[in-house]
Amino acid sequence: MLARQNKQTGYFVIAAVVAAELHKAMLVAKEISLTASNARALALRAGHGAAGFRALTDFIDELANKTVSASGEINVRAITMSRLASETARMNDAVSRLESAKSKAAQAAHKNSLDRVLKNTHAAYDALERDYNKQIYKLTSDLDELARELRTATVLAAMSRVEASASGKEFEDSLNVIANNVAQSAEKIQMHVKASQRLFGDIHNLTH
Repeated sequence: MLARQNKQTGYFVIAAVVAAELHKAMLVAKEISLTASNARALALRAGHGAAGFRALTDFIDELANKTVSASGEINVRAITMSRLASETARMNDAVSRLESAKSKAAQAAHKNSLDRVLKNTHAAYDALERDYNKQIYKLTSDLDELARELRTATVLAAMSRVEASASGKEFEDSLNVIANNVAQSAEKIQMHVKASQRLFGDIHNLTH
């Protein structure tokens, strides 16, 4: 029972840390969205020479919006997991107390009266744990999808640098700064996503 309790504590801590990591990722994604707006305005000023860069800003903005949306959804799921972990830990404690009470009442006439309560509590605990494991699977899939989306940012940043070089000396440096900001922001988000994926690897170890 102690091992089970330790496992649930591990669930709760990991889910809470993942929620924090993904909140940070969402904040960075919002920065990318602002960068895309600045890039669009600058590309318009640069005129025909930055036409290719201007087209890329739409993709950057789309990536930012997808990342904000996905990070927000995943963050909500992680918070839900944290809540489920807490509820599961409380239910685990209830099971432990009931089993202890039944053990102490082994010779008592009323000991069988605890059987139904214990059975129902076990069932509730198992249902919570199944729900939690489903959430783990869904969140892991969502993280993998977000990681794939973020690989696009590296490509966009590289393409943006190429287009920046065609915009003329007056705007090239500024557009390169924007391209670098996109790349750096994507790296930060990937760092938070990878940290979350590693944490879910820890959950996998707890469940096996």
